[in-house]
Amino acid sequence: MKELRNIEQSQLDAIYKVAFARFNSGKFRDSLKIFRYLCLLDHTRYSYFLGLGLAQYELSRFDRALATLEYADGLAGQDSGALLGMAKCFMEIKRRIEAEKALKAVLTRSANSENGQVHRRQARDLLVRIAR
Repeated sequence: MKELRNIEQSQLDAIYKVAFARFNSGKFRDSLKIFRYLCLLDHTRYSYFLGLGLAQYELSRFDRALATLEYADGLAGQDSGALLGMAKCFMEIKRRIEAEKALKAVLTRSANSENGQVHRRQARDLLVRIAR
């Protein structure tokens, strides 16, 4: 879509910064709309789908978030953020076994990811919570 509209990556990067800032300031509905637009423009960017999925999660749209994060995970490479988001969704909808599998996958994959230490710590904390 971005090629059809002749949109440069630098323009998408600027839009992403706005979406990210809205998300971080708790304006999840606004960020959801912007991330959705970015996903329509470029369906190959992990960060756009991760942002969309996390915004859906924050708005308690867990089924949609799961589908979005699953797609993002396919684009993730070594990043474990989408898996962590999926685990949180599974926990919210009381699917403990799937949550546990996703968290174990986070522990495995996060060893090589950019945010690995943060994701590993969160996954361990969530696994402890599941075990209770």
